[in-house]
Amino acid sequence: MTTLRTGHAVGSPYELDLRRRLNQARQDLAEAHAELAARRDQETALRTHLEALAAEARSARQAFTELHVAYVELLTHARATVAAAVRGEPAPAAYVADHLEEIGLPPGPGAVPEQVVAEGLSVATHVSRAAG
Repeated sequence: MTTLRTGHAVGSPYELDLRRRLNQARQDLAEAHAELAARRDQETALRTHLEALAAEARSARQAFTELHVAYVELLTHARATVAAAVRGEPAPAAYVADHLEEIGLPPGPGAVPEQVVAEGLSVATHVSRAAG
């Protein structure tokens, strides 16, 4: 019978135990590599998802900023219109009319004020419901 350097015979219970443990270690290592690869794939998917969410958040922030600026500009012109009316200036509506013309949203020819208000409130209600 051949002996190992340790003095144990080849095929001995000691050597068989070493082989069994070595095979188990190889199997454990292969499983660990597979788990690591799976976790790397998960990390990549999560990173991609987070990057997409960050881009979406930046886009939403930009849209909110633009909308807020448009609101402030319109509110400013509406307040100027009221201030001009209180002061008795001729054609106080010019402040808001010029702004609406500038942004491409003047009422159509022959528009009825009540109808313009009703249409606007209808759109606001629709947007509010869609957001909720």
